[in-house]
Amino acid sequence: MNQKRVGQILREAREEKKLTVKDVSKDTNISVKYILALETEDYAQFPGETFTIGFLKNYGSYLKLDTGMLINLYRGEKIEESQAPLEELTKPTSSFYYDLNFDKNKLITAISVLMVAIAAVLLYTFIDGSSSGDDVAEESGRRLEIPENIDFINRSVPETRPESFILTANQGVSFSASNQQCKLFISSVEQGSDTNTAVLAFNVYPELTVYKFRLSEGQEKVLSYSIPEISSLRRSIRIAAQSVTGSSAKVLVSLSEEERQGGTTVQPNPQGEDSTKTLGDVPIQVTLFFSKPSYAEFIIDGQMGFRGLVQGGENKALEAKDRLEIKVGDGSAVEMIQNGKPKVVLGRPGKLVKKVYIKTPNPYDSTQFIIKELGE
Repeated sequence: MNQKRVGQILREAREEKKLTVKDVSKDTNISVKYILALETEDYAQFPGETFTIGFLKNYGSYLKLDTGMLINLYRGEKIEESQAPLEELTKPTSSFYYDLNFDKNKLITAISVLMVAIAAVLLYTFIDGSSSGDDVAEESGRRLEIPENIDFINRSVPETRPESFILTANQGVSFSASNQQCKLFISSVEQGSDTNTAVLAFNVYPELTVYKFRLSEGQEKVLSYSIPEISSLRRSIRIAAQSVTGSSAKVLVSLSEEERQGGTTVQPNPQGEDSTKTLGDVPIQVTLFFSKPSYAEFIIDGQMGFRGLVQGGENKALEAKDRLEIKVGDGSAVEMIQNGKPKVVLGRPGKLVKKVYIKTPNPYDSTQFIIKELGE
């Protein structure tokens, strides 16, 4: 019995779910062109094999297929298709080649590995030259001063207590302070005989510059708008170094009680409430717990926060000032806590879930705000 090919498996799985190609494209943000290329096995449409495998994994995951099986089947088909020309290319032309006794299967494997390596280089070059994310943004010919090799984890800093973060050479932290996206990372570590000193870097979106400062264990630094490189900062932030190793730093981040609004600094009143804030003016805070892999997309106050595949076991902490939009490919794969409410499953198995939360004045009390859920 002939085994089904990759394209047939994908097409039949989509049709079984009664989905059109346009439905899939809308849910996954994969171009219709590439969906059809996968189903018809027209792999020449992709820039390289790494792209092909990436789209195949995302499409297969969306259809709830065994992605490992799909990729192995795809690679097997590619090897089968290359058998005939390889036999011609490796046919011995003299007794010298016969004496070498080539193992054709090993040669095929080596060529396949080489092709994957070349595709990976092409992918890196393509992404490096075309990326438009926050960390490599350009404006008026100036480049954002954040190294491209650093990944940023989205975290939140509570209003009432400090939060501890671990920074490494290739991992920083991104958090919101008074509706401003802030990024903190290690620029370098200066090692001494008695103590290490971390050179930390701080950026406020959409500024292109970073502010660098040094902290040793036990030292702290207050970041505020009085520092030229971060003059747009609306709220002072205190950074304290708990420990510094040769390649990492554990820091404690806390928000000050004062906040700039309209160019002025607002101090809390004697009752402990910010005089410019109405009661209940808290950010929209959502934490998502992924039990299985699922496509996800987050838009925070009108800016794209994340789009892609989230693996099972990962958590996402989101915070927005006025509006938060969430899209998840598999509702049953995600549990959610929204502003301290009980944890709930986001939706039904295999169903796309869209959630929109907005902050709006309480219609019964103009001195307070409420967080309202829109959508499905």
